[in-house]
Amino acid sequence: MLKKGELNSAQERAARHKDGPLLIIAGAGAGKTKTIAHRVLNLVKSGVNPENILAITFTNKAAREMEERVEKLLAEERGGLDRAGEKPLTSTFHSLGIRILRGNAKEIGLNRHFSIFDDQDSVSAIKEAIREENLDPKQFEPGRIQNVISRYKGELITAEEYSAGADEYFPKIVARVWFRYEKILSKEHGLDFDDLILKTEAP
Repeated sequence: MLKKGELNSAQERAARHKDGPLLIIAGAGAGKTKTIAHRVLNLVKSGVNPENILAITFTNKAAREMEERVEKLLAEERGGLDRAGEKPLTSTFHSLGIRILRGNAKEIGLNRHFSIFDDQDSVSAIKEAIREENLDPKQFEPGRIQNVISRYKGELITAEEYSAGADEYFPKIVARVWFRYEKILSKEHGLDFDDLILKTEAP
């Protein structure tokens, strides 16, 4: 029987993998976080600078848990953290997006102090965009249009790319509103949640 904190054979193989990509498919509670934390430890023990390691996940809770586990393992490992502040970066995808965008704001034409629109802010801005396009928000429901925009942004499609393929009535309406929505975001020095991924894509 495994002792607390020990890895099983599959987890051990994954934790010791170093060169090249590795895909692991595992369900909830399978020990993914523990395995990744040990993989980070093994990379550091093999000579990789902790500051060159990025551990990325989906939720803030998972990122905090990952960071705590990694720091505990490195602290237990003699010499794991020899210099203050030298540790891997653990982050969510969106937090990493914020970090990248703020760090490169000038180069990509953003205000470094941009605000982040949540879903409610986005729906309100889209409602404003609908009205500015002389359309009726009761006829073209802002939440529905927001869902369409969010879905395509999630596929890394811009307003220009969407508009180029909009050849039916409703998509053309969405394209009009989307362009107006982007103008509102720009005026407010804002990005929506999907922009945190979309705008980090290399041009």
